[in-house]
Amino acid sequence: QQLTQAVSDLGPAIIKGGQALASRPDLLPSEYLEELQKLQDDVPRFSNQFALQTVREELGRDFSEIFELVEQEPIAAASIGQVYKARLKANGEEVAIKIQR
Repeated sequence: QQLTQAVSDLGPAIIKGGQALASRPDLLPSEYLEELQKLQDDVPRFSNQFALQTVREELGRDFSEIFELVEQEPIAAASIGQVYKARLKANGEEVAIKIQR
């Protein structure tokens, strides 16, 4: 578990590297492979606070000015980012918002 967390903390490029290594039994012992394989199915999520701050920095406006979260937690997480289900305040349309790490 510590290996998965350490790799995740180093960012998307390292996560991708860990995912690739997970399929290489010729390079790593089985206990490492088992742990790295978790990165293929379940990448640790980053905090909602970090996600909302990223939106603020990128769009120059608070998340809550533009969107309303439909679900409080991300509906998916991957090596590059995570996805939230939200509703546009302007017209009520439901959208998926992908926020990069």
